Amino acid sequence: MTTRNNTPREIYFELRQVGTYLRCTAIDGKTGVEVTVAGPVSRNAEQLKRVAAQKLEYVLNKG
Repeated sequence: MTTRNNTPREIYFELRQVGTYLRCTAIDGKTGVEVTVAGPVSRNAEQLKRVAAQKLEYVLNKG
């Protein structure tokens, strides 16, 4: 992911299965801001990572 000025942003992902759901937490390496999304276990983990990264970008740009 890149910031508004096109510098790369380091994002850490944590995937954890909770029952029938897969939780994906995205953490910004610089600020420590984190967001979480969830989806069914049958969903592709890469899709959840992409959604979590988009949500993180939204939260970082909002504030």
